[in-house]
Amino acid sequence: MKKTLCILLALLMLLTLAACGTAEAPTPAPAPEPAAEPANDPAPADEPAPVDEPAPADRPWVIGFNNFQDSHEFCAKVSGGIRDAAAEYGVELLYMEAAMDGQKMIANTQSFIDQGADLIIDFNWIPEIGATMLAMCEAAGVKLISMDTIYEGTWYFGANGYIAGQKAGEYLAPLIEEQWDGQVDAFVGIYYMGGGVISSERVTGALEALQASGVDFPDEDNVYFFDAGASDQTMNAMQLVRDFLTANPDLRHIVFSTHNDEVGLGVFSGIEAAGRQEHALVVSTGGDTPYHEAVRRGAGDVWVASTAFAPETYGAQVIPMAIAILEGQDVPMEVYLEHFVITPFNLEELYPLS
Repeated sequence: MKKTLCILLALLMLLTLAACGTAEAPTPAPAPEPAAEPANDPAPADEPAPVDEPAPADRPWVIGFNNFQDSHEFCAKVSGGIRDAAAEYGVELLYMEAAMDGQKMIANTQSFIDQGADLIIDFNWIPEIGATMLAMCEAAGVKLISMDTIYEGTWYFGANGYIAGQKAGEYLAPLIEEQWDGQVDAFVGIYYMGGGVISSERVTGALEALQASGVDFPDEDNVYFFDAGASDQTMNAMQLVRDFLTANPDLRHIVFSTHNDEVGLGVFSGIEAAGRQEHALVVSTGGDTPYHEAVRRGAGDVWVASTAFAPETYGAQVIPMAIAILEGQDVPMEVYLEHFVITPFNLEELYPLS
């Protein structure tokens, strides 16, 4: 009996062990993922579609200004106005002087091109050199504006020489009627002949205005033209006038017309030195400091008028013109100043001494 009981207990234990061996093991819980280390260059999960980069800010226009020379007062006023306007319009300005030397004009043009100028403004007055400058600029893709002298094929900004002279002549005609009973014995034009039409037409404009006014004008034999030269114009003109007056002591009604105030000053000085103030009337173009100062010294009875170019306003007009050209706008090839006549009677109103 005991033996049978032991066998039964043994069998029961074997069945229990078998049941434990076949039981399914529980699935372990997943281990927590460690905190991710920050990547140096993480790639976004969803890369956005590429977009166009914004255009870089436009660089300023680069403009080269080839001036005559700042020691010449008219040119200094032009230069000052151009500098101010360039700063106002955000233009990068390159500056050089050529002193009306053809080789310097060419060398400066090349320098501006090498420095990346988009446009060059030239304020010298040698038309034949202008053609060379234009060819250089065209080859480099650079625009060119000439001021106060027309270079064929370039844009032009500045005086309308003929209109300026005409206005001076129109002002003078009634004075001739009043002071000389409308009689003119001689007309003397003095201008820089190397400047071409731009210089000459300032004098011919005055001449033709007087001829059209009805004054008793001399025949061609008493119409004279003299060259003021490219430099030392005041001294040259003074000597020309002294020589002319010495050679013509019998002329009593002489009209002098000049292309600028520097020559006008020389003309007046020559008349004064010869003591011939009663026999002469002078008109000029420019309307600048030499005329202002002479009138304030009492020259206004002889040097009666000068048509204004207002050099201080050049920059405010030519820099916007240059920008318009560079932006591809339709800019006329010739852009002229508005002219007005300065006399002893309106000088203080237009240009107060203060």
